[in-house]
Amino acid sequence: MYPFIFISIALHLVSFLCIVLLYLKQSKSSEVREEVASSMEEYIEQLEQENDRLMTKVKTFVEKRDNQLDIRLRVLEQNGNSVKPQPEPQNSELPKQEKPVHYRQQPIQPPESKNPIVIQHPSSKNERNQKAIQLYQQGFAANDIARLLNCGTGEVELIVNMHGRSGQR
Repeated sequence: MYPFIFISIALHLVSFLCIVLLYLKQSKSSEVREEVASSMEEYIEQLEQENDRLMTKVKTFVEKRDNQLDIRLRVLEQNGNSVKPQPEPQNSELPKQEKPVHYRQQPIQPPESKNPIVIQHPSSKNERNQKAIQLYQQGFAANDIARLLNCGTGEVELIVNMHGRSGQR
């Protein structure tokens, strides 16, 4: 009977030792969790600050780009259908690294035939579609044209593609 009591006491001591070790390990892991949580909070805070800086840069870039597009659009509207070089803005609306875009003074004319056949796609009768085609020929991107004409980028791409197909016939 004594050996059973001795074995029982030894097992209780081992169990108690295991419980103490698990408790110490758990307290260390909670400290690690707290460290990880605090470092993650700091990281998230840094990301938010960087995000805010990036957003302000993007907003200023977009505002400058919109100003450039407005200037180009006004020049196009003033000139009607003729293509003329764009004047440089007096106040520094263009960033210094960007150069103003100059256009050809006269559009390229297709070779003349005796009886030229002009096939005009029905969608080109719309004034907005004609404006989209004209802006595309001036070098505007589809998303810029869509923003200027308050329509979808896909719609502008469709107008330009349809105009290109009807011009090839």
